[in-house]
Amino acid sequence: MAAFHREVAKYFAKYAASTPGSTSTSLMAFTPAAPAPSRFRTALGEVFSPIWFRFFRGPLDRWNQAAIGKYLREQGLMYDDLYSDKEPVIERALELLPEDIATARYRRIMRATHLNHIRLYLPPHEQNYDPFIPYLAPYVEEAKFQLQEEEELLGYHMWDRRLYSGGCTGFGDFEPGMHFLVSFPNMYGGGSGPHNKAHLSSLARSTSRTK
Repeated sequence: MAAFHREVAKYFAKYAASTPGSTSTSLMAFTPAAPAPSRFRTALGEVFSPIWFRFFRGPLDRWNQAAIGKYLREQGLMYDDLYSDKEPVIERALELLPEDIATARYRRIMRATHLNHIRLYLPPHEQNYDPFIPYLAPYVEEAKFQLQEEEELLGYHMWDRRLYSGGCTGFGDFEPGMHFLVSFPNMYGGGSGPHNKAHLSSLARSTSRTK
């Protein structure tokens, strides 16, 4: 559809350029002007905003960053470790990670889970690091380019995936019963996987032989 609109726009531009009395220099894109702020808003921005950011918003942001940094150091985590791997861009970025970075990320998360479980913190001599180093940033940008290319070439969007339908959760299982939810019978197709089907078929054969 975008290609059709592009061709129609080219046709109108060519027709306007060929019209007598018009030149290519007269074809200018329309840019709407931003509305001028009122006097009250201008005075508010010049007088109140500096006071707001100096005495409230600035200290609050600094305290928030310090609190998050303290929490990450105590747990031995990086800030990029907190991103959800169920988000499409982050999921693709994690697939692009080198093995050493992915392994370090997994071990940090497991260590933080263990520390949280036993109600302890990381030793102080291991907390001397910067938790805000964006190690995931280049891979997130590459993931964005890949997803954009797939959407343009294939017309496929990550949010078109079917989750919790057809007996599958959509998080790594392709057939009913392949997920950890198999421990819950009659839940998202749990207990109906191929391994369980083979067990039931063998049980049925043994029962028929005994009869």
